[in-house]
Amino acid sequence: MMGTMTRDDRASYTLSFAEFDIEPRLRRLSRGGAVVRIGARAFDILWLLAEAPGQVLEHRYLLERAWAGRVVGEANLRVQIAALRRALDIKGVERYILNVPGRGYLLTAPVVRR
Repeated sequence: MMGTMTRDDRASYTLSFAEFDIEPRLRRLSRGGAVVRIGARAFDILWLLAEAPGQVLEHRYLLERAWAGRVVGEANLRVQIAALRRALDIKGVERYILNVPGRGYLLTAPVVRR
């Protein structure tokens, strides 16, 4: 399964932050040119967060968008966020994805669209 982004939703641009590039047309996350393997849901969540850096995206919004309206619990979201944090881990560097208790998650790094 390719996740919930349709072919029309896949932007023609790349979003970059820190050492990472997110390429939606290829559904690829890379770090310094090397592919970083993440699942389809994790990719969709990362894309949503990168489209709104520094903004808190509510749990409900992320669940609705990443699971295309399917009813899933917040535990599913936490599992995907944990996977993203592992994939984005750089020793000695602050986490890129922060939890805002009772509200949602945000990407802390500045993002450049190219």
